[in-house]
Amino acid sequence: MHPVSLLIIAAGNITLGFIAWRYFKRFQEYTLKHAAEIEAADKELKRRVLELSVLRSLGERVGYSLDLRQILEVLIDSLSGVVEFSTIAYIIPGKEGRCSLKIRVAEGVSRSFFASVKEQVLKDFSSMTEQNLYSGLVDETVSGSALDDSVSLPIGSYFNLPIVIGGKVAALVNVASCKIGLYGDEETAVLYTILGQVSTQANKLIQVVENEKRRLSAMVASLADGVMMVDLGFNPIVVNRILPNLLGLKQVQSLYDVVAAIGTGADFEGALRHSLSTQQLLRLPEISIGEKAVQIDLEPVKDKFGIVLGVAVVFHDVTARKQLERLRDEFTAMMVHELRTPLTTISYSTDMMLSDIGKMTSEQVGESIKIVQSTASHMLELVNELLDVAKIEAGKFQIVKKEDNLASLVSDTVAMIKPMADQKHLQIVLSVAPDLPTISFDRRRIGQVLNNLLSNAIKYTETGQIEILAHSTHSTGSGQAGSGQVVVSVKDSGEGIPAEDLPKLFSKFEQLGKGETGEKGGTGLGLVVAKGIVEAHGGKIRAESEGPGKGTTFSFTLPLN
Repeated sequence: MHPVSLLIIAAGNITLGFIAWRYFKRFQEYTLKHAAEIEAADKELKRRVLELSVLRSLGERVGYSLDLRQILEVLIDSLSGVVEFSTIAYIIPGKEGRCSLKIRVAEGVSRSFFASVKEQVLKDFSSMTEQNLYSGLVDETVSGSALDDSVSLPIGSYFNLPIVIGGKVAALVNVASCKIGLYGDEETAVLYTILGQVSTQANKLIQVVENEKRRLSAMVASLADGVMMVDLGFNPIVVNRILPNLLGLKQVQSLYDVVAAIGTGADFEGALRHSLSTQQLLRLPEISIGEKAVQIDLEPVKDKFGIVLGVAVVFHDVTARKQLERLRDEFTAMMVHELRTPLTTISYSTDMMLSDIGKMTSEQVGESIKIVQSTASHMLELVNELLDVAKIEAGKFQIVKKEDNLASLVSDTVAMIKPMADQKHLQIVLSVAPDLPTISFDRRRIGQVLNNLLSNAIKYTETGQIEILAHSTHSTGSGQAGSGQVVVSVKDSGEGIPAEDLPKLFSKFEQLGKGETGEKGGTGLGLVVAKGIVEAHGGKIRAESEGPGKGTTFSFTLPLN
């Protein structure tokens, strides 16, 4: 090759080498210049990876739990790969002023090191929570490596991580090491960030839970039954206002309050354990608490993941139901007696006529037939009353209203009932307002009401008089209906009714009474039917009495329109 060509090639190589060297120097200068930034970015990336790793671990293992102890256990496990330490500990408040302290020993430390960590944690937590804590009030748990007194190194590095929930220090995490100057700003920044996010999420979750708890408490408070929920330690966490009243207590603070109120009527604590173990609804036999009959249901409460959270207990006050059952039984027995008596009379009269018909005169036959007819009419009246009550309770009771003269109905009813009063020498006083308007009503049904009230008044009055009053609260004066109502009252001078018995008069399970002689029987259904008839017209019926021996006044109203 020509010498000139070789010279050119050599010059080119030298030039390329020089250019490459210059770029290398520039790259080297740039690398040295930005090495700190690259290192900082690398550390920041590692820090973020650690944070995300710990938070993911918390999310996977804790989920939506508000169990602070569980959160701290997962946090301690996660921190093992983030920072170096000889011991890691946490302390949380317990019951009755006590605290729970757990210390995990990661490497061999002496007893004096351990004691120093414990003392410092108690001191710092006492200061943060403004509590006076000492060893006697601490439930201590130790795990990890065994203590080794041959290692005489004292605490070289130490810092606290308080967990704040709801504006208060809920727990304290402590990290300690034998090495000096171990925890700088970079190491602790990661931990503070993690704990800050844990506290933030816990606060948000607590707010959600508190809102739901308020809604649940409002709902539970409105229930008619006594309600209590206990946690897995049988501590009451929800108690509505009905329960203490039902149990005869001022308040329910613990399970033992409930057990004491129930007494030997049921093994309540054993039932709670059985319900938890079987995870099924448990119904206890009915028990008596004071004068009340109570039915107790227990059912485990689970979250959406199927984890049992406690037991819900419902105390049903079945006193009214038991009383109703008793009254129903008494009513059934009474109705059987009321029907059996006329049936027995009919059976006896017909048997006598069949066996002695040839020996009986026509007058005797006629008297026996009258007895059968009267008895059958009484029984038919009773059956009709039962049917009317059934229709009223089923909401199928019907009336047929027409424009009619109520004054004439009152007069006709009094005329019909007067012979009964004459037999007892009772005076009937009729007082009907002359301007009583024509109104729309069912004449047959209102006549039934008047007949019942007058019959009862005569039955329960031995001397004196019975007064029937009818007037309107408003009238146009032309005989036409206006606004207001018609009031009809039947007032007697008889035995009267005790005030406590007045509310019972219109119940189908209560009798009006048997009088002082015990001979005045009755089913009490007539008043039940009377109430149904009056209310079907849009009116009201009531009874008033100043007490035994002072007579009774029954009044009912009918609307003018």
